[in-house]
Amino acid sequence: MEELARRVVDTTTLEPAVAKAAIGHVLLFLRDEVPGGHVGEFIDKTPLAQEFVIAARASGDGGVTQVIEGLTSFMGRGRADLNILIGKLENLGLKDAQIEGLIKEIVARSDVLIGAEGAAKIREILPAMSERMPTMEEMRRSA
Repeated sequence: MEELARRVVDTTTLEPAVAKAAIGHVLLFLRDEVPGGHVGEFIDKTPLAQEFVIAARASGDGGVTQVIEGLTSFMGRGRADLNILIGKLENLGLKDAQIEGLIKEIVARSDVLIGAEGAAKIREILPAMSERMPTMEEMRRSA
């Protein structure tokens, strides 16, 4: 198993297949947000990236994308996309702490693969969970 997947499994206690799909969803999100530059380089240098993306696509999202897009369309593209990613990860069964661990491991791996400057860009795209989870909690209460 690739180093990133192994670390995500160790950190989050997710099953390897779920970890692969979760990593794939994050890689797809990063690619959609910033297709080139440091993000593209990170994806290109991530061993098994294509396998992760295939696992993410195969997992589907149970319709969560359309629901979240509808709820967050007024917030603008960036926030809605982030909420869609979180929804996809939650649909895989990830809890808040597991999502946070996943993001932490992806940022740490990006530092190894593309250096501090590139990791800073990815960290900027994937803000700390504490910054976005209250918004998701508010959305759950209002739904």
